[in-house]
Amino acid sequence: MLNPIPSGSKVGIVAPSCALDSPEDIREGLRWLESSGYRIVLGQYIFEKNNHLAGTPEQRAEDIMRFFADPEIKAIIAVCGGYGAQEVLPLLRYDVIAQNPKPIIGFSDTTALQTAVFTKTGNINYAGILLKYDFKNNSRIHPYTADSFLELMNGHFQEVSGGVCVNGGTAQGRLIGTNLCVFELLAGTPYFPNLKDSILLLEDVDEKSYRIERMLTQLSQHPTFSGVRGIIFGQFNDIYLNHPDDKDTNQILDDFARKHQIPIIKNFPFGHVRARKSVPLGASVVLDADNCRLKLKL
Repeated sequence: MLNPIPSGSKVGIVAPSCALDSPEDIREGLRWLESSGYRIVLGQYIFEKNNHLAGTPEQRAEDIMRFFADPEIKAIIAVCGGYGAQEVLPLLRYDVIAQNPKPIIGFSDTTALQTAVFTKTGNINYAGILLKYDFKNNSRIHPYTADSFLELMNGHFQEVSGGVCVNGGTAQGRLIGTNLCVFELLAGTPYFPNLKDSILLLEDVDEKSYRIERMLTQLSQHPTFSGVRGIIFGQFNDIYLNHPDDKDTNQILDDFARKHQIPIIKNFPFGHVRARKSVPLGASVVLDADNCRLKLKL
């Protein structure tokens, strides 16, 4: 079961990656969180700038650790992705994090934080929303994304149906991911997880197709990849060909699935899209690839 973070809870807001252009970038997102009943606590350095990053690695780590050490803070929400979270990883106190489990919420570059914390502590994190991305230009969050996120915050993860079956079968394991590029950049570091008995959820955006193929090849050569029980490919948006003869994304995913005969689905409703399902990373899940369904293992 998932621990609920009900309306009325305090949530910490951090900027672990790129800098915000202006406080206006997250004004609408903060208003929405407050209207949903959450009590907002901003990180001390959330509006700092260090070139294109949100302050120094030490400042970003300090905000994160302050919220982990504060028992009144029930979740930590990232404002945006981009790049930079990996710099913070050596500066975190994983013993403190393990003693004060609470989800880090975000996606894209937040994958680095979520993966490292899971690897070091086993804590569950939520691949959910990003305040700048989901409220871009002060727009409203997509209703599907909002409902899914609030459902997860309340401790519920209903069965998700979506996508296309590539390899049939049923598998169960810990859900790990999500951004393929960021996830792969952790390989060979102390922050990359053992993939034994895992279900991978992978997506990416704004890449050349051959790079997607290259990253998946590297992933398949990881020493613990043989322990992967199933794979969920989410949305791969704005993927373009470097050469007319290059494979497109569908060909790459289908070829990968033929080489690895485990349950695999693609086009799952997660990724750099406005309508996105929030999922509990690190939780035990069951993938029914024949029916393209994902649910918690009870």
